[in-house]
Amino acid sequence: MEKDEKIIIPKPIENHIRKPLKNKWDNYLNDYNNYIKEYIKHYKKSLNGNSISLSKYPYMKAKSEDLLTLLSDAQKKSLLTEKQIKKIAKIQIQIANLCLA
Repeated sequence: MEKDEKIIIPKPIENHIRKPLKNKWDNYLNDYNNYIKEYIKHYKKSLNGNSISLSKYPYMKAKSEDLLTLLSDAQKKSLLTEKQIKKIAKIQIQIANLCLA
């Protein structure tokens, strides 16, 4: 090894990986929550005959189902925290309440 060469020792990146992943799933959860809120809003308006909401709520439902599938897969792979799993359950209760109404 020559004098000018430096040995580069990589730093552990474990901490850098976990935080962005947590934020990634939090972002998906926020998106899921927002789509559910919009879905419920447009669903209720469509029941009253609002044609704009009638065309929007199926899209909101499909998008929220896609996000739920993504989050469920992450839960099966143990990528979510307990707090995130509880948030999913809380959001799903909103849907259940809509069905019971």
